[in-house]
Amino acid sequence: MGEPALTVVFAVPDGWVRRPAGAIQSTWRSPDGTHEMSVKRDTSYGATPREASVGQLAWYRDTAASSMAALKAVTHTTRQNGKDSLWLEIDYHWAGQTEPRKRVEAFVAGSAGHVHQLLFDTAAGPGNLATQRELFATARAHLLIDRNAP
Repeated sequence: MGEPALTVVFAVPDGWVRRPAGAIQSTWRSPDGTHEMSVKRDTSYGATPREASVGQLAWYRDTAASSMAALKAVTHTTRQNGKDSLWLEIDYHWAGQTEPRKRVEAFVAGSAGHVHQLLFDTAAGPGNLATQRELFATARAHLLIDRNAP
């Protein structure tokens, strides 16, 4: 699937439902509502994966802004499309709720100072995290930045 305004091409699982797109982000939800996948193209927090991930993580840690609470994050360095990139794993719960959640998010530098983000957010129930890992790996394997769908 392509998202021309975001100059990104990626795979979306069959049956997933697209939510209304914003100017910098598009999101899909699994048919059962357990998983959410988003792609984002942004300059808000910097032009490198490190700057963008640090800025995004700071925003997530602001519970009043993000509604995320009790964050625990791990950062991994990796490669995506032949470029240095970062991958965040975030354990958290929504403010006012106790259900644990997991977010995995890749940050890849694009053109013109943009950073592309690919993320999956999942309720951390039995079996959900293994599915999330598979979905994230498949999505990363098909992610092409600074491209439009053929």
